[in-house]
Amino acid sequence: MSMKARVLRAVGAHSFGMALTIVIQLVSLPLFLSYWDARTYGLWLMLSAIPSYLSMSDVGMVTVAGNRMMMALGRGDAAEANRVFQSAQVFMAGTCLASCLLVLALAWWLPLPTGEAVDGRLAVLLLSLAVLIALFGGLSEQVYRATQRSATAALAGNLCRLAEWVGSLVGLLLGGSFTAVALGALLCRAGGVLYTMHHCRFDSEGLRWGWQAACRHEIRAMVGPAFALMSFPVVNALSFQGVTLVVGATLGATTVTLFNAYRTLARTAVQASGVLSFSVWPEFSRLSGQGDVVGLRRLFLRTLTLTTAISLVLSIGLYLMAPTLLRLWSHGQIGFEALAMALMLIYAVIGGVWHVPRVLLQATNAHASLAAWSLPVAVALVLLSFALGHAWGVAGVSLAMLASEAALATLALVFCRRLLAAAPGRQEVVAR
Repeated sequence: MSMKARVLRAVGAHSFGMALTIVIQLVSLPLFLSYWDARTYGLWLMLSAIPSYLSMSDVGMVTVAGNRMMMALGRGDAAEANRVFQSAQVFMAGTCLASCLLVLALAWWLPLPTGEAVDGRLAVLLLSLAVLIALFGGLSEQVYRATQRSATAALAGNLCRLAEWVGSLVGLLLGGSFTAVALGALLCRAGGVLYTMHHCRFDSEGLRWGWQAACRHEIRAMVGPAFALMSFPVVNALSFQGVTLVVGATLGATTVTLFNAYRTLARTAVQASGVLSFSVWPEFSRLSGQGDVVGLRRLFLRTLTLTTAISLVLSIGLYLMAPTLLRLWSHGQIGFEALAMALMLIYAVIGGVWHVPRVLLQATNAHASLAAWSLPVAVALVLLSFALGHAWGVAGVSLAMLASEAALATLALVFCRRLLAAAPGRQEVVAR
């Protein structure tokens, strides 16, 4: 299958994932509220948010291992790819077990209402197990991606997510308790993961489940890039939740609703760019492993041009439609501020532009330098948002976001230029 065909299939699979996320978000609320009251559903949302923090317990190992597997197979070195794969299995098994024991110890200390304490704690345990199983099962998706089946990887991950959601609804219908909902989600997630672990073995090009080929050297080689990758979730938390808290503290809760609506609308352009950049991720890794700098540069520039055009066109269209969209979406409760929306959409255009450079750096495990700069930029964003928010309201916060995004985009492009100027076969080395 040609590269173009692989990328197009991956775009379709990632687009399905975006649509699935939207459907789950829209449908969950009315379905759950048809069985529970608002208080019970609110408590469920709080409980289900706790295990989500476990998703960071792999410290980026699954992604880094997948990149190394793709690069090794790109060089035709199946033995190295399998060694990386099995070393990642050892690491993930250990971290998942340690995380499970930690959750088991902490769950019983959750401050819950007396009548719902046991039910809530069991639900947290079951949901935590589902998250840990999903983390380990992510290695299956990396096998697909390493063997030129990235569309299958995206589809498998999304179908497992769909199965987990359907399982939670079955638990809601049959049991109605927190434990029943969590158990339904766990069983369906586990079933999906076991199936993908079995199915990915076909056409796996020598990648095998097991620990015989695992070695400490491979684990040590992956730990550094994996921890660097962990900085990005922290940066996202500061950039999104942190700025939201600043808006609430400086401008009030009502303004938070307006600000989040503007940002959600603007980031549609970034999400559209992400569909394409995530689809070419495996191709970046493969070309890097082959030492094909010319091909890597060509694919990068073409993807960058296309995502820039997508972000620009979508942002212009959103600005023109924003007054109508906001009025319909909020039933007239959120007004249109031209300057704030314009700044927010420029921020989104820049975010769409540098999505591809960031993916290139991550796909080649060359993200350490960008990760080192991202955290101080995110801290500066929070401080700048506080200062400009006091002075100019939502427009000031939007300007702070634009400035931080421009700084990160510049850094990402500089690091990509260095990477693409490297000698063939040395991309990953240069990054370190």
